[in-house]
Amino acid sequence: MEFIMQINEVANHFVWGPPGMILLVGTGIYLTFLLGVPQLRYFFPAIAEVFSFRQRGEGDKSISSFAAMVTAMAATVGSGNVAGVATALHLGGPGALVWMLISAFFGMCTKFAEVTLAIHYRKKDAQGDWRGGPMYVLEYGLGEWGGVWKPIGKFLAVLFALFALFASLGMGAAVQANSAAEVLFMGWNVDHMNSGIMMAVAVGLVIIGGLTSLSRVTVFVVPFMIVFYLVSAGILLLSHWTQIPVAIGDMFRMAFSFDPAVFAGGVAGWCVMEAVQRGVARGVFSNEAGMGSAPMAYVTADCAHPVQMGFYGIFEVFVDTFVICVITGLAILVTGTMTFYPDLTGAQLVLSSFELVLGVSGKYIFAIALLLFVTTTILGWYWYAETAVTYLFGVRFKSVMKLLLIVMIVLGASGAQMLDASGNDYLNNIWNISDTLIGLMAFPNLISLLLLSLTLRRLVKDYDVQKTVQKVCDVPEKKPVSKELRELLLVSVCAALLPLALIVFGDSSREAMRPQDISLQTVLNSGRFVVGVDDNFPPMSFTDENGELVGFDIDLSREISSRLGVTSVVRPIAWKDKEEELDSRKIDCIGSMSVTPQAVKTMSISEAYIKDNLVFVVRGDSNIMWLSDIKGKKIGIQTGSTTDDVFRKSEFNKDAVIVPLMDNVAVLQQVKEGNVDVGFVDSLAAFYFIRSSSERYFILPDSLSEEDLALGFRKNDKELRNRVQKILSEMKADGTLGKISQKWFKSDIIIVR
Repeated sequence: MEFIMQINEVANHFVWGPPGMILLVGTGIYLTFLLGVPQLRYFFPAIAEVFSFRQRGEGDKSISSFAAMVTAMAATVGSGNVAGVATALHLGGPGALVWMLISAFFGMCTKFAEVTLAIHYRKKDAQGDWRGGPMYVLEYGLGEWGGVWKPIGKFLAVLFALFALFASLGMGAAVQANSAAEVLFMGWNVDHMNSGIMMAVAVGLVIIGGLTSLSRVTVFVVPFMIVFYLVSAGILLLSHWTQIPVAIGDMFRMAFSFDPAVFAGGVAGWCVMEAVQRGVARGVFSNEAGMGSAPMAYVTADCAHPVQMGFYGIFEVFVDTFVICVITGLAILVTGTMTFYPDLTGAQLVLSSFELVLGVSGKYIFAIALLLFVTTTILGWYWYAETAVTYLFGVRFKSVMKLLLIVMIVLGASGAQMLDASGNDYLNNIWNISDTLIGLMAFPNLISLLLLSLTLRRLVKDYDVQKTVQKVCDVPEKKPVSKELRELLLVSVCAALLPLALIVFGDSSREAMRPQDISLQTVLNSGRFVVGVDDNFPPMSFTDENGELVGFDIDLSREISSRLGVTSVVRPIAWKDKEEELDSRKIDCIGSMSVTPQAVKTMSISEAYIKDNLVFVVRGDSNIMWLSDIKGKKIGIQTGSTTDDVFRKSEFNKDAVIVPLMDNVAVLQQVKEGNVDVGFVDSLAAFYFIRSSSERYFILPDSLSEEDLALGFRKNDKELRNRVQKILSEMKADGTLGKISQKWFKSDIIIVR
């Protein structure tokens, strides 16, 4: 696998680096001049065509042009419009947004060209469905030339279909499902496996009906999510409207200035070449112009002329990049989020912008939008996968494709958790390979566009001539304006009202949001991460013979603090008062917190890192061998602890004499001195005590309870909890947690995912 990933890294740098970007943009520039700047000539006719809402022809298995466009946009408008833009700004600075628009301008022509060619060379499969895309253009377009071009075209067609198939399963299903699962987990604490199953069922119910079912869903959902996101982001921009001219000025200044301008925080020191590369790469990743994917959806539409369908490609890129991506970029820039959170990137950066301005409502608004984005992307890419597998193996393999996609959704959503630490590597590998495959899709597609560019020019001239001589290319009048217009208006109104309702009825004030929003920033600003511990809980935290506070939690706190970039402060607390210490903000979190239903209800708990049993310890000379033997005996228990609560609720409470003591150490010392018959303590403390003693002690074979230990945070300190949780997962993956565990337990007993 390591060798494969090394090859993938080289290929990725090629397809998303200067060679691939030059070919992508260069093809767009060449076609722009060859076809007479169609993105400008046909811009307003394209808008008129899109909003004409013409119905499909009768007796045909095609769908309407508008339905085909929204099916393509389901795959195009996705996490790239959010995470891709944020990544471009983070790595390339504000100037990257300008270069994203420049590449999109030529991308409008590229997508117009690839859609037009795909319509011209589309074919019907064995079941009567329209199929098309770069593979059909390559096979039948180059095949027309005969000779050596026929096998070359077939080879490139198969290559593209393979790239598209595997990219659909990876980026189109697994990675998108993981993004949706993360949103559900962070926003509503939904388990990843449950998220995967829910998404798999929902997607399965849609795709089982094929193109008709898919288009019916996308016609409603895609316009809804676009309007919902634009209205939400528009509200954010209106609240910072005075900063918009400044942000636009910074964009153009940093796009063309060869001096590394110096800005505050996270926007410092970018040069123009970095802005160019990041802007172009993420722009192409977002609008998919040149990738060859969208034509596979457009060929399913009823249209009178290939060029007429190409209009929809122009409109799609315009909405995707010039509208959605620009608004996302401005939302980040005007709020100054990159300055406040210079270490954030991707969707987290956009989420912080929404939450900073709209408070708690902003978090839920963004979560809903991103969830819709990634879910529709899965649906759109399914059609690409089905088209690819139909081309490669025939229509009989469509059912296999559907099942495989559903499996990849579940694996993508929960695979990282099911595979423990290796799950992160698994997901990263899928992401990286899929990213490369999407880039590789462009090469066969661009070859077809360049080789068949003269055919394109003939098609465009044919359309222009027909319009000139009044041979109207519009769909005949028997196809009246459809009900799609009324449906679009209704969906748009609902989508516009929803964010307004969430803001009005939600807690959207910045003051109310502060305790939830700045927990991480407060720790970073103070330069200290304060952990409260029970200082008599060996080996987790205790005072050694030199009077120093040592233990697993102390080492854990130091490593977490180091990765946060702050100083570690470990503060002994009275365990019975731990909640009061936390609520009074004397500490930032509690170490070795028992994960109980009550704790989960009142605190924000990290994932557990150690399992702990509550066990009974007796001296080696004791005649107590089973739990039934403790009746009437003196039981030493730490007062106010979880062990105290568990024992008092057990059936043994009424038959034993409880001796309340200060802590685990005191309990075990009283067992040693014979003042109590049995000590009821945490297994971690018991094992450490027994290993450290020269005398013989036994742990009774039965336990009353098994618990997980984790870090406990204030209920609303989600940002701090999430960052620490991420660090814990990284420490598990790189072996640091295992080393700390070996030091204190002589084995790796860590259970954190």
